[in-house]
Amino acid sequence: MFLGSVIYDKRRSLNLTQGSLADGLCNQNTISKMEKHNMTPQIDVLIKICHRLDLSLNDVFSDFSSDSKQEQLFVLDSIEEDVLLNKLNETEDKLSLIKSNINNKDMAQYDFIIGVLEFQKNNFEKSSFNMDKIFQETKSDNDNIYTLMAYLFKGMIYLQKNHLDMASYYLKNISESLIENFNIANASGVEILFLCKSLGNSYFMINENDAAIKIAERGITFAKSKHLSYFLDELAYLLALGTRDTDTKKSTKYKNIALACSELFDNKDLKNRISANLN
Repeated sequence: MFLGSVIYDKRRSLNLTQGSLADGLCNQNTISKMEKHNMTPQIDVLIKICHRLDLSLNDVFSDFSSDSKQEQLFVLDSIEEDVLLNKLNETEDKLSLIKSNINNKDMAQYDFIIGVLEFQKNNFEKSSFNMDKIFQETKSDNDNIYTLMAYLFKGMIYLQKNHLDMASYYLKNISESLIENFNIANASGVEILFLCKSLGNSYFMINENDAAIKIAERGITFAKSKHLSYFLDELAYLLALGTRDTDTKKSTKYKNIALACSELFDNKDLKNRISANLN
């Protein structure tokens, strides 16, 4: 049974109209389209619909059809994007709803999300453990985005511990994999740009400014080519910082871009860093 059918049957069993189910969550047309299998709503909306109907995501993704698997993948991708963008409200609750339905193919992505959450809590040992699991799940394939993301977080963990040689080792693994292009089969735009801004920032921390500038420039070029705006403020800041002592005109240009984007994205932390480091 597909998601829309589960929603339809449960709604009818509770004597709810489409309008009453949608009230305060979305519009009635969203419920109608979902029940007709014409769309899957945003994850936050889907979670709220499930709560109103007293359903778990396991209930609505209970079948093993290809459509059901695609819907589960959509949910996991949405959770990962929220985590990378530091939108952490209800993240762990959402993960708990789908945990039992994660198949082996998606375990690297699931473990990556858990590892990032642990890193953000400064639980570096737990984060490192999850990243090591990813190497096993991807067989350390450098053409897999989760291998590269695991390298990134292992490097950042060693930076936090001030083990610069080990940090440099993991960062180098990423750079060597990205020498030619960003053509990684299972990578999304947000993953590539997160990788660029985090790798660039890490290079600055170990005083490899040229490498930081290069990856930031490549990130901005990639974002332009794909019409993406993820982390443009952070990438522009890295370029402004990297060229501060060598090219004042370029530094000023990217400082202004970083300021404008940080204002647009309401990135208060970055605005503070610009004020502290580029004035």
